[in-house]
Amino acid sequence: MEPYDLPTLDGLHLVQGLCDGVLLGAESLAGFPSLKTIHHRATLGYHGVNIHGSESRNKSMVIHVKNPHEEKKSQDVAEEMIGQRVFIGWPFLREGKVNAISDSLFKYEKMEIIRGAPEKVIQTPHPPQGVGLWKSKSERIETYYSKRCGVITGDIDVLVHVVPLKGLSDDSPLWVLEY
Repeated sequence: MEPYDLPTLDGLHLVQGLCDGVLLGAESLAGFPSLKTIHHRATLGYHGVNIHGSESRNKSMVIHVKNPHEEKKSQDVAEEMIGQRVFIGWPFLREGKVNAISDSLFKYEKMEIIRGAPEKVIQTPHPPQGVGLWKSKSERIETYYSKRCGVITGDIDVLVHVVPLKGLSDDSPLWVLEY
């Protein structure tokens, strides 16, 4: 063992608190986890959240997410969201662009029907095996957030298909998207 002497401040003084200009909560940098960006309520209770490979035996703080699109039809959600920039992968957010919406029966995409005319939302039915795939994907998302993150999403009626943002091009503010 060796004695350790704390360094001296040599006449300087510590400033308590955060530095000037630090942004927190909803004003923080894009991608920084915050509950300020999600409509929710929280409860303390037994939920069995997976902690380091085993279910918690104690109470956990559980977040119940409120769906802002609950009363809307899938077609209306598609009209509103396709082409928009969104953040995905909560709580560690990445930016992306919505390219489609799907529900248990249809996939909704914007397409140009007449050359030069504005794009319209077109609904395409899932193939027979697609209905089962959609259901299993929505259940997997619901289970992941419930058991790994302690977030109750409720029933998932709509999936949002997003292409993640890879970066911005140097010569213009256009997106470089991953495929």
